[in-house]
Amino acid sequence: MNDIFCVERPFSEWEIHGFANRKAHLYSKLTSTHRYSKENISEFDVGDVLVADAQSSGRGRHERTWLSPEGKNLYFNILFSLEGFLPLQYPQLMQITAISLAQFFRAIGVNASVKWPNDILCEKKKFCGMISEILVKDGKKILTIGIGIDVNATAEDLEEIERPVTSLRLILGKALNREILLQKILQKLEESIEITRVQGIAPWIAEWRKMDQFIGHSARIVEEKEVVEGTILDINEDGSLLFRKNDGSIVSRYTGDLEI
Repeated sequence: MNDIFCVERPFSEWEIHGFANRKAHLYSKLTSTHRYSKENISEFDVGDVLVADAQSSGRGRHERTWLSPEGKNLYFNILFSLEGFLPLQYPQLMQITAISLAQFFRAIGVNASVKWPNDILCEKKKFCGMISEILVKDGKKILTIGIGIDVNATAEDLEEIERPVTSLRLILGKALNREILLQKILQKLEESIEITRVQGIAPWIAEWRKMDQFIGHSARIVEEKEVVEGTILDINEDGSLLFRKNDGSIVSRYTGDLEI
């Protein structure tokens, strides 16, 4: 994969294709690709990918700001078809996306792991996050997943972020070609979704456990106004978190923000 380190051409010249070889929609700047996909869903269909070179109001989970400077990182949304999936599998698609991305990053030399439910970290520093929402078009459900990857951000770019973060450039020691990186990521995700249609989530849970760095750690789960403290025990077969609370009771959580 050495081609991901070659010199990058201008964003306006990128040629990116989404699922089923659909040509990606490129924007020099958006408020956020996630917001744009929601507000303009009538213009898009499953398999489409929206990519911005910069975002003025990038957001992660729980409305946290995602810094989105021009020409540095990757900000994109993918529209997934939910045909053939049961509603209980919808959240799993986010987790599968995260695990698949972590596999890809490991293949290029990054010691990536997934912090439940879908943050991607290296040495416990976050460099990739995502947000999802189910949209409806012509009576058909579509899952839009917004992904932000800190690719070529420098230490100076990240210094104003209060939580531990990093970038692929800081991890690998050299700049990456975002166009080539994104195309390879999209190919990987398309393959992963097709595997999931046949095999379900089970193979991904096994892979997650192999790369996990957090089982056995003390943590807290924050969900709206509720905070639960305890210890991470495992990832259940359905992708939920198995957690022992400080009072000794054991619970499974399907949503929430995990703080290590």
